[in-house]
Amino acid sequence: MLSRFFLAVVFMMGVCCKSQTPAFRVEIVQPTMEHEAASIWRTIDAFTFLEEKAYKIHLPSHPLIDSLIMKSKKGTFGNKDFSSIRTLLETEVFDQGNYQKALHTVERHIASINNLVQAIASKKSQWDWDFKIFDTYRIVLTLYGTGGSYDPDEGIITLMTDKAGGFKKYTNPVNTIIHEIVHIGMELSIVQKYSLSHEFKEKLVDTFVHIFFNEKLPDYKIQNMGGIDIDTYINNKEHIGSLNAILSEFVKR
Repeated sequence: MLSRFFLAVVFMMGVCCKSQTPAFRVEIVQPTMEHEAASIWRTIDAFTFLEEKAYKIHLPSHPLIDSLIMKSKKGTFGNKDFSSIRTLLETEVFDQGNYQKALHTVERHIASINNLVQAIASKKSQWDWDFKIFDTYRIVLTLYGTGGSYDPDEGIITLMTDKAGGFKKYTNPVNTIIHEIVHIGMELSIVQKYSLSHEFKEKLVDTFVHIFFNEKLPDYKIQNMGGIDIDTYINNKEHIGSLNAILSEFVKR
């Protein structure tokens, strides 16, 4: 993976361009070429994993990208390839106008996102596990990747859009954003503690969102992670509060 220092530098190069919309918990960062180059780099670096998990992968259609995907599959792709991705974006691909519709849509939902995060914050002290909450989550839009991703150390959420301002799976981007916020919240105290598989953590995050926000996000979809059956053990808000105790027993099965 790209070093944390390198990714931090890439991110900070774009922070000055963030939207000035006031927010309590959320900032929308104006996408830059550096952000998009990093998004493409991460996607290509994880290409084999994403392909194995049957994710639909969005990348620029270009011979350079095809060659970098082949390098990734052979295990020869690395940090040295970032500059070629950056050059491709600068000379042929990147257009700031491609993000404006999506930016405006997310901006309209900031208050809703804040309210959902605050709902978690008001309850987490009663739980037997620590849900990590950032003072500020930064949302970065991208045209590339698989849908949404998260950085649990920095509170950064990468949200995929398209040139028409649409979002994967949902008309309302809040569904994906809160999904990634819950990923961040349980990454250290639950996912890493119990070494949960990719499928298990996705099922757990979906279960959390469905239980906690069923009325506020009625169109939220639970992914089909075959063979991961936790519904009998976790199916109400009381179970969310006892998640640590429940999982400590569940993983012994």
